[in-house]
Amino acid sequence: VKTSEKINYLGLEPVFQDGSNCGFTPQGDVVLTQREIATGAIKVNMELCDRTLLGKYAEYLVRVAADDEKLPFEAEIVALLTDKINEAMEKAVWQGDTASENDNLKHFDGLLKIAGAEASVVDVSATASEGAYGAIKKMYMALPEELLEAGASIFVSPEAYREFIQGLVDKNNYHYSAPQNANTDEYYFPGTNVKVVKTLGLAGTKKMVATYDANLYYGCDLENAKEIVKMWFSDDDDKFKIKVLWNAGVQFAFPNHVVLGTIA
Repeated sequence: VKTSEKINYLGLEPVFQDGSNCGFTPQGDVVLTQREIATGAIKVNMELCDRTLLGKYAEYLVRVAADDEKLPFEAEIVALLTDKINEAMEKAVWQGDTASENDNLKHFDGLLKIAGAEASVVDVSATASEGAYGAIKKMYMALPEELLEAGASIFVSPEAYREFIQGLVDKNNYHYSAPQNANTDEYYFPGTNVKVVKTLGLAGTKKMVATYDANLYYGCDLENAKEIVKMWFSDDDDKFKIKVLWNAGVQFAFPNHVVLGTIA
């Protein structure tokens, strides 16, 4: 996806008829529908003067010479930059808003904004007194059967996830035992096949989203573009330049297969 593109999918509803008689009566619908996924162009431009390392513990790696074009700690800088970009992108995927004043969130609309603008999304609200456990239970009870059959998960913030797990420990209704879960970042809601998933991109929000993986789309030009870091030495100002360029956007294929929860 360079800028925007259509997500095309086929809907089909067959109707069973009495086959004991001759004749042909067409019934049922074949529907071709589309949803648009729009991406935003994003870049990171940074520069570093290696002489700022002089006087620091790493100064022994700095070569003060006119022909020096090797950046000290280059591998470490690239690895850390990639990690920070991925961390910021996870938040943007969920909390992105083109109307935001936050530089890291304003390049494309995230899943929360998209879900909030769709009339067919199922909305669930819970009070603070009900807590994370009560809110997640409401989310589960509001799930359409199609979502349950498709393998729905409930995505929650790390704060809500911690509260949910501690709620299970306090209740002890289900003999909660942490070692039963190899992945401590997700836990099946007791008595169901629905996973509650700790989602870093929802950190700081009071929102929860329930859907299944195949309903979530991420659009980009090159899948790993945000991990391709170009670095060079500029003779113009004796500084090292760092550049990363990519585009990204998200969308739901079926908004009516989304449950959006809010804790007041």
